[in-house]
Order: sequence, then C-alpha cells, then structure tokens
Amino acid sequence: MPEESESSLRQRITAYMSGAGGSRDNWFCTWWFRFHIEPFATKQIRRELELMKREGLVESDHSQSNNTKWRLTKYKPDGVTP
Repeated sequence: MPEESESSLRQRITAYMSGAGGSRDNWFCTWWFRFHIEPFATKQIRRELELMKREGLVESDHSQSNNTKWRLTKYKPDGVTP
C-alpha cells in the first residue's frame, strides 16, 4: 500500500506543477504543496520531491534559507527535434 500512496503523491505533485495543459513554468515552495495536495504531510511531500530530483524530474532552488523551491525539469523527449 505505501507504494501506491507514493505513486499517487508523485502523480498529484506532477499534475499540480504542470497546471492545465502543462501551462505552468513556475517555482513552488515545499510548504505550498501541503495546502494544495492533501492529505499528505510536508515531510512526505519533501521526501517525494527529493526522490523526483534524484530521478531528474524536478529541479530545486535553495537560494533562500529554509524555503526550498521546486519546478518540473524541462526535457526534450527522445526522437523530438526542434
């Protein structure tokens, strides 16, 4: 069951960060997700964001103390040329 919960959290984080039609290109503070992705605690959300960062799905900005910001990584799918 925890795996299902974790994948659900990841899907919710990705969907929220993508916005309608993938239109968002914003930075989001860790604590912000707690108010928009329930019923997960900030600690769970932070852990999932760290895992996503290791996998190259998100990038983080630690420029402000005690306020890490996150955004989806821009990537070009294989086989797509500009």
